[in-house]
Amino acid sequence: MKRIIRKLKNRQGLTLVEMVAAAGVLALLSLILNTGLLMAQNSYYTMTGEAESQLLVSTLTDLLSNELRYARDVEVNADGELVRYTSANYGRNTSLALNAEGQLEANSRLMLSSGTYGNGAYQIQSWSIVYQDGLFTVTLDIAGGHDISNQTEFSVRCLNASA
Repeated sequence: MKRIIRKLKNRQGLTLVEMVAAAGVLALLSLILNTGLLMAQNSYYTMTGEAESQLLVSTLTDLLSNELRYARDVEVNADGELVRYTSANYGRNTSLALNAEGQLEANSRLMLSSGTYGNGAYQIQSWSIVYQDGLFTVTLDIAGGHDISNQTEFSVRCLNASA
């Protein structure tokens, strides 16, 4: 028994092999933790982006529905696409367009604040408004970072149809 105790007392520290093994285990654990955190971060950004783009689509749907429902003096081109109309909110000869940031404008005024578009993170890629027989058909395509896109198509009955 004394021999074992004396042997343990003479032991000065860790061997090089033990240190290398400990460093290897620590590096492996760090790599696993880092990979897990990156996957969680990407998942968070994707889910948040999808929710924000869906919220933007919903907000634009409500805004355009309310705007077009009460449109008067609707003017369309040969393809039936909306050119201008009289708006309860924006007045006569209202025309809708996208600005350079892909945000919807009515008579060169933003219809929604820049914050609604995620401060530039999301934009309208393409859109169309077709008017036929007192019915507007609107198509929107929203895109943003992390390969997020959202599309919608809806119809709005014009209550003041006078095209």
